Amino acid sequence: MKKHYHYLLLLLVFIALSPAAIAQLKIGDNPSTINKASVLELESLRQGLLLPRIVDTTLAPLNAAPDGMIIFFTQNKSLLVRRNGYWSKLADSLSLTANSWNLAGNAGTNPTNNYIGTSDGQALSIRTNATEAIHVNTDQSVQLKNVPQSTTLITTLVIDPTTGTVSQRSLSSAAFTNAIQSINGLKNLGVTIKADTANAAFGVTANPADSSVTMNIPIVNGTTQKTGLLTYADWVSFSSKQQAITVGALLAASTPNGLTISPTGELQLGPADVTNPGAVTTTAQTFAGQKTFRDSLTAGAGLNVTGGTSISNGLTVTAGGANISGTLTLGTTPNNVSTATSYVLFRNPTTGAVEKRLVDSSAFSAGLKSINSQTGPAISLATGNTGTDFNIDSTTTANKIVFNLPDAALTARGAVTTGTQSFAGTKTFRDSVSVGKAANIGSTADANSTLQVTGSMALNIVTVTSTYTLLATDNTVLANTTSAGITVTLPSPSGITGRIYTIKKIGTGGIDNSLTINPTGGTIDGASTYIIYNDYSYVTLQTDGSNWYVIRK
Repeated sequence: MKKHYHYLLLLLVFIALSPAAIAQLKIGDNPSTINKASVLELESLRQGLLLPRIVDTTLAPLNAAPDGMIIFFTQNKSLLVRRNGYWSKLADSLSLTANSWNLAGNAGTNPTNNYIGTSDGQALSIRTNATEAIHVNTDQSVQLKNVPQSTTLITTLVIDPTTGTVSQRSLSSAAFTNAIQSINGLKNLGVTIKADTANAAFGVTANPADSSVTMNIPIVNGTTQKTGLLTYADWVSFSSKQQAITVGALLAASTPNGLTISPTGELQLGPADVTNPGAVTTTAQTFAGQKTFRDSLTAGAGLNVTGGTSISNGLTVTAGGANISGTLTLGTTPNNVSTATSYVLFRNPTTGAVEKRLVDSSAFSAGLKSINSQTGPAISLATGNTGTDFNIDSTTTANKIVFNLPDAALTARGAVTTGTQSFAGTKTFRDSVSVGKAANIGSTADANSTLQVTGSMALNIVTVTSTYTLLATDNTVLANTTSAGITVTLPSPSGITGRIYTIKKIGTGGIDNSLTINPTGGTIDGASTYIIYNDYSYVTLQTDGSNWYVIRK
């Protein structure tokens, strides 16, 4: 009995130290008084601790439960404790001796009834040093987990198909690693590799008749065989016909093509003229055809243009400008065809340069002549705040136009000032609103707290079914884990001091589909994560700007 109390104490400690309990807890009678030394205390004169009734300990997560957990196993009506990764029965020593295999062996066994193994359709694992060595499957097949490999001889197990007797045979390791099994599909013991040049195509041919493999590389013959090996005689003939090409001197006379190759292999370029292409020389030349100089053209001894000169798209002077010391005469000046804008030429009085300015064409025909019937010549614009709505006064004073924007009030549209004002109508603020002192929502009376809500209050609520990162617009998050576990990520606590979130696990996912809450920064009550296993459990978290803390759960 003392032993049973020992394991019961372990159970209570495990429950008390679980993530769901972070303080002392008293359940039962006299809940307001708790022993200082206890984490979890149960007190009752007519009630006890009812442990969970487990039918199958192989189900997750019981198959990987931590040591110290206690359950009531319905299959044998016993308490089981988790020790060293296994479920052990809490029983007296007499019961253990009568139904267990002793380390020193057992006497009086009957192979018909007594055996080492399982009786519930589960596989059997035999281990040494906690590592599995032999695994017996449910179909009685056996797996050897660690069979050493020999570098010289390999021992193989041979099973007699008649008797089932297992015997061993030794084979060289080369039989498995170094042997060549086939060459181009030939699997004979001896294969001959031959070379051939008779075939027209390069390739490898397997000959099963004589167990040979022929590698064929054809020879180029210049007629029917265009690809393959080149004979030495052909190579000598090809090399003897090579001839070097050199660059010769510039020809004195032009040639029709501008370029020739002499019988001795010299490349010669002739000078360009009116009828022939060629090189530009240092002597006088006459060219034909239109020539375009992308950059500047410098004429050292003057530029002589004969014949007509046509500038089809106007003359543009860019870099450097133009200096005209005499008289500039514009012959024919076409009208501006643009209906929107016109360029006007101005002479800079300081530099003398002619500059252009873009002027709207209406400046010449439809210039501004009056504003609100005021004709000026001098009209002044002013602001005011008279009236109950925005208005423009252009009649009270001659040649003066006043833009009136009154202060906003219950009966007037207008500007928001820095003074005390009362507004009418619903106002929507798209972004955040900061209240410097206090706010009373639902009443016109002064607020008795920083925030007073006189009436009901609606907070945002959202349901998620997959991984989710909380937003600034969230308040309550319902995580439905019916289909799978969900991970919810909190935002970084930096800059959001005081923010509160309530996160609840809903659905029918059970403990297999857990709800995991991860902080982006900081911790949750000092931990790196917070996990909820049971459906319809919740937690309310609040941040101090650095970490998150559990407020309610």
